[in-house]
Amino acid sequence: MSLPEEMHQCQTMNCGYIYDPDRGDRKGKIKKGIQFGDLPEGWKCPVCGATVKAFRPLAGPGSAHEENAKPPAETGAKNVEEGAEAGMEKYTCDICGFEYNPVEGDEAAGIAPGTAFDDLPDDYECPVCGAGKEEFSVS
Repeated sequence: MSLPEEMHQCQTMNCGYIYDPDRGDRKGKIKKGIQFGDLPEGWKCPVCGATVKAFRPLAGPGSAHEENAKPPAETGAKNVEEGAEAGMEKYTCDICGFEYNPVEGDEAAGIAPGTAFDDLPDDYECPVCGAGKEEFSVS
């Protein structure tokens, strides 16, 4: 059985698919034993079609559980009231519904917590569907 650090879960709304290297992905023709980091370029979630950017490990560095366990001061995140006052609104992808939360940033894309949507690079793309910044609206 794979360790939780080796398994990755899709973070898209209403999905939650878990990639387990011990099982592989029959739909995507990924054989058993292939680690998440070794998946071929272009692999997508067999349930919702999200890219690997939408996945996080179940445990360990980069996991959603690890980030939720840290107090906001340790992650560099501001509290919700401070964020709203500083122009840190959440933005939602109009195509797939992914929500960019500036308090959390986008670790998979190298975006640090506390980065306002307006401060994202011009070529920032939705980690789920690949839509550009122009396809996002204030939540």
